[in-house]
Amino acid sequence: MQRITLSGNSVAVNLTGFLSNATGATWTLTATDSADSLAHLVTIRNDTATDHSGKTALLTGTNANGHVLTETITLPAGAATVTSTAYFKTLTTVVPSATIGADTMDIGWSASSTTSWYFPPNTNTPEFNIGIGCRVVSGAPTYAVQHTFDGTAWFNHPIITGQTVSYDGDYTTPVTAIRLQFTAAGEVSLFGIQVGA
Repeated sequence: MQRITLSGNSVAVNLTGFLSNATGATWTLTATDSADSLAHLVTIRNDTATDHSGKTALLTGTNANGHVLTETITLPAGAATVTSTAYFKTLTTVVPSATIGADTMDIGWSASSTTSWYFPPNTNTPEFNIGIGCRVVSGAPTYAVQHTFDGTAWFNHPIITGQTVSYDGDYTTPVTAIRLQFTAAGEVSLFGIQVGA
């Protein structure tokens, strides 16, 4: 028998959490994480109506499990916010491809976040059975249990997704890793037991 535990207490969206009013060609972050030990999607908000979509920003940091992570995103076309597709636990640098002049941008994080990955469940067993219970500990989270087969594409559990209350379910098909994913702030604990592991 193998026991699985994951937990997270996701903080709310903060559009200036990493830096407020970035300007010019060099952006120096004032924070490198969200202080909740989770990986968040990074946001860049254009404070002006100027179209900067011809420029990009290189994000460098770490993923939920502490591995180096980079992503290049296109800057906003006007007074709008763009969001990374990767989840960053830490963000160490944001480097624009060209100066934005006297205009300013804010760098922060969205409410969407993930815990580290739990892996590997034991796949060398005749019956892959994992029972999972998720308990809402505090706040008003919206959360999902997610799984991956290759470490790049993630899929929502068929039942434990979009949940706002304590919920349970299981996995009977082998997966490589699982994690908790939040779309609204709050705290959730996941407990699992894999039979035959």
